[in-house]
Amino acid sequence: MIQLQNVSFQYQYQSKKVLNAIDLEISTGEVIVLCGKSGCGKTTITRLLNGLIPYYINGELQGTIRLANEDIQAMEIHEISKLTGSVFQNPKTQFYNIDTDSELVFTVENFGLPSEEILNRKAKMVEQFELQTLLQRNLFHLSGGEKQRIACASVAIHNPPIIILDEPSANLDDEATAQLGEMIAFWKSQGKTIVISEHRLHYLQYLADRFVYLEDGQIKHIFAQKEMLTMSNEALYQLGLRAIHLEELMPQQDRLLDQGARFKLETLSYFNHDFQLKIEGFDLPFPAIMAITGHNGAGKSTFAKSLTGLNRKASPTFHINNVKFRKKQCLRASSIVMQDVHHQLFTESVLAEILLSMPEPNEELALDLLALLGASELKDAHPLTLSGGEKQRVAILSAIAADKQVMIMDEPTSGLDYHHMRQFANCMNILRNQNKLVFIITHDPEMIALCCDGAIKLSQGMIKDITLFNKQRV
Repeated sequence: MIQLQNVSFQYQYQSKKVLNAIDLEISTGEVIVLCGKSGCGKTTITRLLNGLIPYYINGELQGTIRLANEDIQAMEIHEISKLTGSVFQNPKTQFYNIDTDSELVFTVENFGLPSEEILNRKAKMVEQFELQTLLQRNLFHLSGGEKQRIACASVAIHNPPIIILDEPSANLDDEATAQLGEMIAFWKSQGKTIVISEHRLHYLQYLADRFVYLEDGQIKHIFAQKEMLTMSNEALYQLGLRAIHLEELMPQQDRLLDQGARFKLETLSYFNHDFQLKIEGFDLPFPAIMAITGHNGAGKSTFAKSLTGLNRKASPTFHINNVKFRKKQCLRASSIVMQDVHHQLFTESVLAEILLSMPEPNEELALDLLALLGASELKDAHPLTLSGGEKQRVAILSAIAADKQVMIMDEPTSGLDYHHMRQFANCMNILRNQNKLVFIITHDPEMIALCCDGAIKLSQGMIKDITLFNKQRV
């Protein structure tokens, strides 16, 4: 079904090849997972298969790529689109409509299917993806995970033989990830060929036929399913891959010291036409690293924007060690890394991005920060030319450089491999030692185990539970 023969590619504005002499054959009905560290070339392969390279993304392409025995470079983009369906790492970038219903049927409308057939296909997608509560909604009012589900359904609706997924679980909670796994299994039972670029491997361990491990733009090893299942988490970590055996993860203990200082949040409310956030307030040790968890749509991102004062209708008030902060002070005392980091990249180089965030620009300190997350080699790159995981690291470092007392990070490890996630966890431990309170919105149990002192679970806009992992010392 898919053949890549001696394929190399170099982006127009980069100095080296991102893919180098790739040879890969994928049979009809196979599920293939592309894995490896951030920047290894996973996303570039997906762009080659769906025609974004070379039709929309410029660069130097060498080698041969075949889909269904057709040379992709001899095909028109509309021909490629009938063979492939793609879900991007950031689903927002592939939406063409404002409302969910229109987006679901957009592809089949463009293919000119009869109205009755369009409605039948839409009904099937709603049932398969359990989208009943997401119909007739504004796409831009959905959570990241809800957008991902709409994107998957809008791709599946035209029934392509090849499905390409780029980090599909990045913003999904456990339940939604399980649903994604069920959908991949359903597609596999239909005989579809599925190519998945992914860091989170645990939900794919029994679905993938092969795991293609890339390093520096080359295929270093191809693991069969049985071989991958026998590998320990530690062996995977050595390759920069995420854990498969999540049941072995345990939060580390004895990190949180009670220094007497506290963070107290007063009642926090926010309302819009289809969602209500109502936080009764809470009291936490300060400093600390706290996970914010809950299902997709529980209000985690709304909580983040409301706490920092970014939501105009919210009026946050919190106390740090008995010092009161009202809305404007909350905004000045806090920083946020958004789920979509494209909203926070402003300059023409990574180094300039870090310097822009500093209260007083200090290039030496900025270079030290870049080294913390292994981003030193990116200092002169334009932020918008980076991979998703690299952009995420830049946004995280910019927030750290801002040097605020309270920091909120919305899904900061969704695009990170294990190596960079570990570096991120080390940064969080440093921030705790620097007397910061960090809220991390996450569905990532590995990251929670590495650095979090506790978790606040949200459900339907309210706090369901607050857990401190080291209760004896709080």
